[in-house]
Amino acid sequence: MKPPKFLHETHGSSTTLFDVIITYSGGLLAIISIYVLYLGNYLDISIWKLILLLIISGDIGAGVIANFTKGTNSYYSGEVKSKSRLVFILFHFLHPAIFLYILNCLSIKKIGLVLFVIVSTLVINAIKNKEKQKVIASFCTLLGIGTVLIIGISNPLLLWFFPLYMIKLFIGFGIRRY
Repeated sequence: MKPPKFLHETHGSSTTLFDVIITYSGGLLAIISIYVLYLGNYLDISIWKLILLLIISGDIGAGVIANFTKGTNSYYSGEVKSKSRLVFILFHFLHPAIFLYILNCLSIKKIGLVLFVIVSTLVINAIKNKEKQKVIASFCTLLGIGTVLIIGISNPLLLWFFPLYMIKLFIGFGIRRY
């Protein structure tokens, strides 16, 4: 199926109904997960901040799925899209910045973790060999999740966010499949 042009960055210029359904299901599941975590942890944040967290969570959840689909992966492949890939990666500074700000959890360790994710994704993206991309992306995921646990992140919303953020960027987006 051919999605409308404004959805090409999410689904590519050609996709399947299955990929669209599963992508939005991932986004919905992410929103529900964050809302349940919010309710269970009695966070005192304003409604607009909660809505923003839910929107970003939906984007992360949908992106984890979309970045594995052939339509999205094909859309961002090739030398023609190399600038679009860089913009996509750099744009993903916003997700953790907003999450950390809303949860009032800014720290040097967490900022360092965000920088690690962005720089590692840029490195994975720069590797031309697809097999090496897979290995480096897996290594970065292991290192990143281990770091989340070692630096002592205890906020459940961040424990949800960082691993999915890494999967979305390292394994989902960083690796060229097609």
